[in-house]
Amino acid sequence: MASTENAAESSLTRRHYVRENLQRMILNGEKRPGTKLRQQELAKRFQVAQGVIREALLELQAYGLVEMIDRRGMFVTKLNKDKILEAFEVREMHEALATRLCCERVTRVQIRELVEISQQIYEHAKAQKMDDMASLDRDLHARLVRLSGNSMLGRLADNYAILGKFVRAERDPVVVRDEHLAILRAIEEGRTDDAERLIRQHVSAARLAVEKRLERSDFQPHWVL
Repeated sequence: MASTENAAESSLTRRHYVRENLQRMILNGEKRPGTKLRQQELAKRFQVAQGVIREALLELQAYGLVEMIDRRGMFVTKLNKDKILEAFEVREMHEALATRLCCERVTRVQIRELVEISQQIYEHAKAQKMDDMASLDRDLHARLVRLSGNSMLGRLADNYAILGKFVRAERDPVVVRDEHLAILRAIEEGRTDDAERLIRQHVSAARLAVEKRLERSDFQPHWVL
């Protein structure tokens, strides 16, 4: 029994290692959009079985980073405006539910921690540390999903969160901070309808800002850790 569990854990570790490295290669441009990902070559490179590569590619497909094309194999996805905006639409629905659940489950201590994070996001924006700001903003929203206590929401969020990392909304940091604080205040006071409405408005505003950026002819996707 123990050997079976160890083997399963080892397989999971190898798959995670391959997935993380392939994700990094795609996002840093080493594997360009449209590149075919050949399982045999990748298995040799990472020194794992092709089955591990296949499972890692399926996970990346769920994230939207690779796609199956006409039964010819897996290719690096060609990112476009529609795919990125779709991620925001799904995020709006999922975070609305997560926020409602948070109203019932989040403690005052956790709320204080989230308030501190929202202030740090604002401070990073003022200091023009935009990548740090974007990363911390993403962490705030991810924490809300985790604090909802719904593990399925967390797994679903993983599937669309990657696409949201290619572009920043570039909204007024004062407005963003005030929206964060209003959401957290509604959660703390247990106002579920208000909390849901506020988070949906917040994500929708980000989507609209991103859409405007994507429409610019000079826009280039920028990966944010």
